[in-house]
Amino acid sequence: MRRSTAALSALSLSVLALTGCSAAAPTFDGAPCHRDSSEALELLADVSGEFGSPRVSLDTPLRTGEVTYADVIRGDGDRIAESDQSAILTRVLVDGRTGATVDAQLGLWSPDSAAAELPGVDEALACATEGSRIVVSIPSSELPEGAASQIGLGAKDHLLAVYDVRYVALSQADGAPVFNDASGLPSVVRAPDGRPGVIVPDVAAPKKAVTQALLRGEHEKVGDSVALIHSTSVGWNDRSVQRTSWDGSVTGVNGLPEEVADAVSKARIGSQLMVVVPDEAGDDATVYVVDVLGVIPDELTQQ
Repeated sequence: MRRSTAALSALSLSVLALTGCSAAAPTFDGAPCHRDSSEALELLADVSGEFGSPRVSLDTPLRTGEVTYADVIRGDGDRIAESDQSAILTRVLVDGRTGATVDAQLGLWSPDSAAAELPGVDEALACATEGSRIVVSIPSSELPEGAASQIGLGAKDHLLAVYDVRYVALSQADGAPVFNDASGLPSVVRAPDGRPGVIVPDVAAPKKAVTQALLRGEHEKVGDSVALIHSTSVGWNDRSVQRTSWDGSVTGVNGLPEEVADAVSKARIGSQLMVVVPDEAGDDATVYVVDVLGVIPDELTQQ
């Protein structure tokens, strides 16, 4: 039985390619990666504890003039390469004056969504790799209005955020193109960022569900794991987009038809699928295009 995608909800926020014999240089949003890790911050904040359960000790109140970060651990896993790319992070917030824990969460963040919550941390997450532990010092003056006082910080105090990068999802399907010769079905085009566009032919909708692999991924198979996906649904007759997750975070298969969920469970990460599901009357259908971007690691579904 497929594990319930409620596990994904629990993670949600309230809110190399090879060229010849050398690896291509890593990039973030198309620019070369550069990690500006602060040795001073690493010395000031003693971060320990098992990965996923960071603890912070401070000998003196923390003082940095601007948002600063340090790589406490540098992982060797997949890299966050896009500002809207989702990753599962453990995030612990600490009072930079006393070292007391203010908040701790396990959730889905991207550099963009993390920065919307805590300004400046997008730079700390840019180019970070799975398995990394990153500590970020944020002056009270950089926090959203009212946030510092809510957690008891003064005007000259700092908030410390520790991020353990538990899992990095793909930003878009990266599988190999699949040749499909079936006639009378929609075609899919992709923008550079992976967002699909669906072109519905001027023919009647199919009477039975149809599934096609458009890109065949080469990563692990989804199986019973909780999938992380982007999906877009388009009405056959009116050719309008009914719903898309590309404007936000990755989602699970909750709320999608069983035909779509089954296709995802049989696919490998990196795949892009098109599933056409007729309506009950048989005179209309919905076209679903799904990018399979990752799975929640089994050990995290228990937390």
